[in-house]
Amino acid sequence: MKLRESRSRKVFKAVNMIFILTVCAMIAVPLWMVVITSLSPDKLAAEKGFVLIPEAIDFSSYIRVFKSHGYMRAFLNSLGITVTATAFSMALTTTMAYALSQERLMFRSFLMNAVLITMFLDGGIIPLYMVVRDMKMIDSYGALIFPVAVGTYNLILMRNYFRTLPESLIESARLDGCSELKTLIRIVLPISVPILAAVTLFYAVGHWNRYFEVVMFINKGEKYTLQVLLRQLIFQGESEVTTQVAVNNFKMAVMVVAMLPVLVLYPFIQKYFISGIMLGSVKG
Repeated sequence: MKLRESRSRKVFKAVNMIFILTVCAMIAVPLWMVVITSLSPDKLAAEKGFVLIPEAIDFSSYIRVFKSHGYMRAFLNSLGITVTATAFSMALTTTMAYALSQERLMFRSFLMNAVLITMFLDGGIIPLYMVVRDMKMIDSYGALIFPVAVGTYNLILMRNYFRTLPESLIESARLDGCSELKTLIRIVLPISVPILAAVTLFYAVGHWNRYFEVVMFINKGEKYTLQVLLRQLIFQGESEVTTQVAVNNFKMAVMVVAMLPVLVLYPFIQKYFISGIMLGSVKG
């Protein structure tokens, strides 16, 4: 027998659907307009402004970006830093989260509270710069990796996820003679793909978009990341391009280039994303 939904339930579902569609439109429409503007010829953009469906496609703005001096080097710098920093962050976060999820860890509550403090108290920019300088990491990529190696929020998510795993599974591995590291690698990680994928995405996006630390710690132009170079291209384009419309098209192309790798990566992780975040947020 099929239960009939109450009227209030139907109203709630309708309002909820309208709200979701509105939020999706607020996100999708500006993003679509950015892409279309970057692909529109200057003359067409000057005559009609923003359009939802382009009448013609012009890649001249993208050609200017890709042909700019130092683009490929900056892209490889960003890619190398993102891959290295994400792998390093995941290694530290995974091992630390697993340790903090174990009840028998000595001083577990104290260590967890110490971790939580870092979410609310920031050491500040000047002390951070002094630490990096004293460790001889100015003008090195280590300054972009080590100070931000572990994200507190990501650590808590992963630790909570590990706490939802059956304790009997881990105890069985210990009875079979597995060490803690072996248990983590062979038992825990294979069944933790959702949270690993979600946290990897968080770290990768954060490292890819990193800008402020590059400006503060990196002085040599050949070590600049893509985000810094793209900002320079925007200001350079404003002085080189004659019309404001062409400048806007160029800016939109720069924005698309900056977010393209993330858009390419997300579909491969999306199926794990929601489940990983939900399970990692349940148990405290």
